[in-house]
Amino acid sequence: MKEIHQEVLDHMPDPTAKIVWERWIAEGKARLITNESEGKKCRPMAR
Repeated sequence: MKEIHQEVLDHMPDPTAKIVWERWIAEGKARLITNESEGKKCRPMAR
């Protein structure tokens, strides 16, 4: 399975290649790797 990072996909200069990657991701042929720490907030658990 192919893998691509979200940042690379967002800054891909070739629009055709970006469409191909997005199609592979949608079909399950490729995996999108996101930056887990970016924008993720933790909430305290209530007891």
